[in-house]
Amino acid sequence: MQPRKGALHIGPVGVEDSWRPADLAALPRIGSAHGSAIAQALDEVLSALSEEGDRLITAFELPPGFVEAMRAAGFPVDPVPHTQGAGDDVVARTLAQADAIRPQVAGLTLRPYAARPEYEDLASALDLAYTSPTAECAMRVNSKTWSNEVVLAHGWNGSAWPVTSLAELERRVAQASSVALLKDPYGVSGQGTVAIRSETAYRSVARHLARQVDRGKRLELLVQPLFEKHRDISSHWHISPDGSVRSTGLLENDVEGFRYRGSSPAAPESFRQEEFEHLDAAGRTLCKELYAAGYFGPVDIDGLIATDGTVVPCLEVNARVSMGTVALALMRHAARLGLHATLEFINVRLDAGARPFPSFVNRLDDAGLLYRRQRPGLVPVAANTLTRGERGRLVLGVFHPPGDAAHVLREAIGIACACGIHPEDQRHPCHARPADDPER
Repeated sequence: MQPRKGALHIGPVGVEDSWRPADLAALPRIGSAHGSAIAQALDEVLSALSEEGDRLITAFELPPGFVEAMRAAGFPVDPVPHTQGAGDDVVARTLAQADAIRPQVAGLTLRPYAARPEYEDLASALDLAYTSPTAECAMRVNSKTWSNEVVLAHGWNGSAWPVTSLAELERRVAQASSVALLKDPYGVSGQGTVAIRSETAYRSVARHLARQVDRGKRLELLVQPLFEKHRDISSHWHISPDGSVRSTGLLENDVEGFRYRGSSPAAPESFRQEEFEHLDAAGRTLCKELYAAGYFGPVDIDGLIATDGTVVPCLEVNARVSMGTVALALMRHAARLGLHATLEFINVRLDAGARPFPSFVNRLDDAGLLYRRQRPGLVPVAANTLTRGERGRLVLGVFHPPGDAAHVLREAIGIACACGIHPEDQRHPCHARPADDPER
């Protein structure tokens, strides 16, 4: 079928576990069913990539208020309707409903979050155009082991020691001058990184790994010294199927420990010339290596600048759509209106019995803070991250004049607190009065 203009966006965003070989020993993880449910709902951020003619399929049904708010902000979200009792596995559910969905997406191009084998089946079942690297290629190049090999081959700062045995692990941890980071090749958002700050901590992790090795699991980890960070940065690229490489932007990322909290613009002029040139050259080299390995599509390269000025151009490669891709989409939209944009992730506690999402959106609108393209404001870029339990996550696109993000966000946090949405970190205390407070 000849594709019409338009794409079908679909997740899930949590793809690393599907790439991770089942025989690998795993580091201790901090997680819960609650956290998993929030991660499922994060596929809603793909709404920020929507253009006219696109459709969107998400794990959970999108509230009307979310769709209306995104459309008013200039993102033409057009969700494919859910079927009752369909389940949360978005790919399996879509395959099961292929006959009903096919007419709604006829002629579109499938544009998933990442390359996985299921999408080949999905494209076939829905008669969609689909061009993608193989899932085997995506699995290989998204491994930190692969990107570390590229870093080592080019002599860049930031290389790690690959280890495949407990004896080698102990030796490398001992060689680290201070804090040693243990990294799972497929870890993401801090769930695959453990900081070893003491002998006691190391022994606890070593026992955890040894039990798995005794059961026949294979050890594959990276050991890296901890850098004193000045800036967390990421460079973003797109590799065409013919191998041509295009830069799509630079971001300054807010990372607490190893947890992503959002992104803001990083203009080239904010770097020293040698910093920018190093990041740019390394990014282009990595993209050539990716293409040689069989990959094409969006690329996010995470790096940092240390407090001593050391440039680490690549800590890991995300060869897929990323939260940075979403942030850049918000920023391109804002730039057309003379504004800046940031993407904010804020973990929150939710009052029992509250209906926080519709209340939050309505109060933002009443206060003139819901972004509608006429003025600065913000828009929730996910809704069901506030509906999955006692805790949730605010995912916000903040549109603001240059340098004024904090003021817009502070006003919105006051409204969130009045709606039973309470930030769990100290950046955003619940001290502002709600917008409809007559004493304000």
